[in-house]
Amino acid sequence: MAGSSSGKKRVVRRIHKGRVCGCLTVFVIIFILISTLINGCTKKHNLQKQKESSETSISTTVNNASSETETKKSEYVIIVDPGHGGEDIGSSNGDRLEKVDNLRYASVVYEELLNREGIKPIITRSSNDTYMNNEERAKFANDAGADLYLALHRNKSDDPTANGLEIWVQQDATVVDDVLGFKLKQELTKVGIQNDRGVQHGYTNDKQNNFQIIEWTDMTACIIELGFISNDEDNRLFDAHYKDYAKAIADAVESLCREGYLDKVKEPQ
Repeated sequence: MAGSSSGKKRVVRRIHKGRVCGCLTVFVIIFILISTLINGCTKKHNLQKQKESSETSISTTVNNASSETETKKSEYVIIVDPGHGGEDIGSSNGDRLEKVDNLRYASVVYEELLNREGIKPIITRSSNDTYMNNEERAKFANDAGADLYLALHRNKSDDPTANGLEIWVQQDATVVDDVLGFKLKQELTKVGIQNDRGVQHGYTNDKQNNFQIIEWTDMTACIIELGFISNDEDNRLFDAHYKDYAKAIADAVESLCREGYLDKVKEPQ
């Protein structure tokens, strides 16, 4: 009987020990999951704070410039370049062609800038039948001694839900590039966009290089991707507000000129 009682006690101890180990394992797993979740939220929060800090820094630079910088030039030459043209239709969505949309809003940007004192806009094409390659566009701007180059485009994605505004500047961005992007984004957002995709540096899928038109031009240059031609809501917004978008772009450019940013050379920091 004594031997039987001892055996039962050993079995009870094993069961108890197994339950304790099982509880500890569950506790460890729960602890790891909670820690992972907290770390993920912390990283996301830190990235958001970094983005906000960067934008706040640029915003401060912009606000300070209005009182500290004076215009040096009496006239600024601005190249307004509606992307694609001729046999190069750009992106498309059914009967909708990017080259046509580009010229629609570029023409209004050009007209708006014509009415701004001290600004001389030059448009690269006024017809959808005109074709220029990127080398010709860059030479055209360089020969004109331009102060700023605006390449006006629309975006496209295989994902029809992709949407929003995107602005591209050179990979080694200067203060002028960042302020230009900030001002454009600020003014265009006031009109109304689906999504702010930010100011991007470099080239799509290869941030170590630049788009050809940015690389080959001697002046400050940017590419504005005004909504996705592959997204129905972006197209609706474009059709309803392309003139307002054009005025917003002109306002941003005029502000950049008035604050003297375009007196700086196109050099990385």
